[in-house]
Amino acid sequence: MKSRKLFAMAAATLVLGLLSCVREESNSPLVADEYDVTLSFRNVSTRADSQAATPGAIVGIYDGYLCFVSANEAITDVYRITAGATLGKNINRDQLGATPVELKNIPAASVKVYMIANVNLQVDLPAPVVGGNMTTFMAKTMTIEEVEPDYTRVTSTGNAVLAPDAASTNARKADITLSTKISRIQIESINFAAGISGTVAGIFINGFYYSMQFNGTPSALMSTTDPLKYYENGLVDNPLVFSPMRKGKVFDNVSKPIASVVTPNNGAWGYNLFTSPSPQIVIKLTGVAIAGQSLASSTQYVTVHGFKNSGGVPITTIEGGMIYTIKVGSLVIKYEHMSLVPGVTPMDVEITVSPVTWQETIIIPDL
Repeated sequence: MKSRKLFAMAAATLVLGLLSCVREESNSPLVADEYDVTLSFRNVSTRADSQAATPGAIVGIYDGYLCFVSANEAITDVYRITAGATLGKNINRDQLGATPVELKNIPAASVKVYMIANVNLQVDLPAPVVGGNMTTFMAKTMTIEEVEPDYTRVTSTGNAVLAPDAASTNARKADITLSTKISRIQIESINFAAGISGTVAGIFINGFYYSMQFNGTPSALMSTTDPLKYYENGLVDNPLVFSPMRKGKVFDNVSKPIASVVTPNNGAWGYNLFTSPSPQIVIKLTGVAIAGQSLASSTQYVTVHGFKNSGGVPITTIEGGMIYTIKVGSLVIKYEHMSLVPGVTPMDVEITVSPVTWQETIIIPDL
């Protein structure tokens, strides 16, 4: 599997306007079962890796597929978005925003268009093919290991009907809204009450979906209260929860001395997750002492759950396209928050919900 780095998305979405036109050219008449589609793209921008995601961040289109389908969802034509040449059925991503991209000979049976963007980590995903079924393709799954850690490159999907255009009887148009089933949880700091010493050993997401279909159907909710499975370097014999290949995806080895404020190296501990009911954040503490007195068990766990927004309203579901941020000073750990067992004695914390303002990417006909 390939990998890269960081996320987010608009109060629910990235808006992508697609205008496609069916046109006749006097010097190149169309045959009855084909038409040409011309697409123009405006550039999208990116941001650096290893930074905390912030409102206003933009997700770019780096790779993926543009699929035309018939009324029964049969795939009639497929274009691949790549970094390579525009020959054949390729669209060069570097030209999305430069010159218009003209797609010729789209089958007239096409009634809808799909875009599946940023699928580079899904190396086992078979490419959609003409004659295949789009519903079947959208039922393919992504795993948590295949979620792009760079929030500017997360997998996004959208579709729209090719509707008649009042400007011409031979024209079609559609507006595609790209959205994601991935959300982001990030922690800007962990604060401790006076008298607590030891080490912040690890941060774990407990209660995450292992996989999700491209259509948004989740499966395999992973959750555990077994302390032996909370090993900050991952366990080869524990592949179902915190395995080595999920390090940095749903857990981290932190190894920072407890202080009044413990902060990450790069602005936030952040995790891109499939949409789900509110997960838990479990913080593992080792070598814990209170006012200099060691505890009977020096390994303790703090479970953060019961999220609320800044207005005090409970957050019952982590939604796709949203950044959920625990701001500096919001998470203050006291002795009474600690437990020998992770996932119990939940602690409420106020977090801010920061929807990302997505840049609109417009695709218009070049006549």
